[in-house]
Amino acid sequence: MDPTIGTDALAGVDGPLGYALVFLLAAIPVVEVLVVVPAGVALGMNPALVALAAFAGNLTTVLLVIVGSDRALAFVRRRFGDPDDEPSKRVRRAKRLWKKYGTPGLALAAPISTGAHLAAVLALSLGSGRRDVASWMAGSLLVWTAALAAASFYGVESLGAIV
Repeated sequence: MDPTIGTDALAGVDGPLGYALVFLLAAIPVVEVLVVVPAGVALGMNPALVALAAFAGNLTTVLLVIVGSDRALAFVRRRFGDPDDEPSKRVRRAKRLWKKYGTPGLALAAPISTGAHLAAVLALSLGSGRRDVASWMAGSLLVWTAALAAASFYGVESLGAIV
């Protein structure tokens, strides 16, 4: 699946509808904040509103995954196999992170390693509590979203100064 899916639609949308689209795109597990925030800022949208909408969209679906973790784990087992049997590369990476750094490490690395949704399910399947996973994922997404918004804003500003 193409992680830039739908980001071209942002170019043609203005005003509140654009931020609603940011929310929806960030909620998609493959797209998430890693793609949507830089795309929205690069298209001239307000970085603070893009960050807020992306954070809310991504966190909403992560919390839904945590609440429905039994079903989500069953999906992961169907899609990627049982985490205890020959796991995929993404699952192996997540397990390695969880064993070494626990839930905090997995949550903080999630946006660039496995994606927030898969990381939440794996943390739960490896023994972390729902409350811990929810709070660490929320904190991680907040940090990543703020950092991406700031980097995107200053990157666009720097490019504008050069051109």
